[in-house]
Amino acid sequence: MGVVRIDALARTELAAATRVLADACAYDRAATVAEEKLFGEGPGGPPRAFGAWDGGALVGVAALAETWLRLVAVRRDARGRGAGGALLAACVDAARLAGVDRLRTLDQPGNYLAPGIDERNADAIAWLERRAWTRIGEPRSNILIDVQTNPRVTAERAVAAAAACAAHGYEVRRARRDETELLDAVAGEFGGAWPFELRSALGHAPAPAVHVATRDGAYCAFAAHDGNNRGLGWFGPTGTWPAHRGRGLGEATLLACLVDVGLEHPRCEVAWIGPRPFYDKVAGIVDERRFIVLSRTL
Repeated sequence: MGVVRIDALARTELAAATRVLADACAYDRAATVAEEKLFGEGPGGPPRAFGAWDGGALVGVAALAETWLRLVAVRRDARGRGAGGALLAACVDAARLAGVDRLRTLDQPGNYLAPGIDERNADAIAWLERRAWTRIGEPRSNILIDVQTNPRVTAERAVAAAAACAAHGYEVRRARRDETELLDAVAGEFGGAWPFELRSALGHAPAPAVHVATRDGAYCAFAAHDGNNRGLGWFGPTGTWPAHRGRGLGEATLLACLVDVGLEHPRCEVAWIGPRPFYDKVAGIVDERRFIVLSRTL
């Protein structure tokens, strides 16, 4: 390997970047969402993507978005020769120039590969720790739900859950693709990055990946999938307005989404979980992933 060259990564390099991610990322399906993670906008705007070249060969990629390091990945046969360190330095320098005083790993609300670094990726965590990155907070969890052979995840059960809600005056339905008033309602009640993810989920093909519960024309609950990591079948965000909790709306909208995901994937990954017992009760949990978040002061 010669001298590594670091430069901006253009969309025309997406195919080569995807191959790098397929080789480098053992714990995340980064190659499937390469364009979204390297070039896709977040709530605050587009990221900056960098590439590492050895001669004419792309051997590593990285993406910086606001105060988040979205990813750094180096082809396995190119590791240990400075490409990763040079990419990381490029991201740190760009963040400093933008006035950022602290960076975090991966967990950008709205557009994240994972809610941290998979704890199985001990080499990557140790590599960052040697470069002044430190662990913050408690590990996060994603859970996995079987959605194709699970007797608790069926179209019939989803219909029954919606019917139970209807008996109490609620309508559970798929959102319309142009239902922008939902984004306004969620922004007003919950805020954060959820409206950004919902906008993405509404554009899912072949049908919007959002289900809502309404009563008397007002939104009472919602659930979405494929708003982030599009094409991987991830669930979220989801929420129920406080006045309507405990009425089965969360279960009905969750089941509707899980049935959707089961049309394309054997499992659904629920990211950044909140009430774990809720998911276990409604659909059962078959596996779990845990993630570490690291941060560095610049």
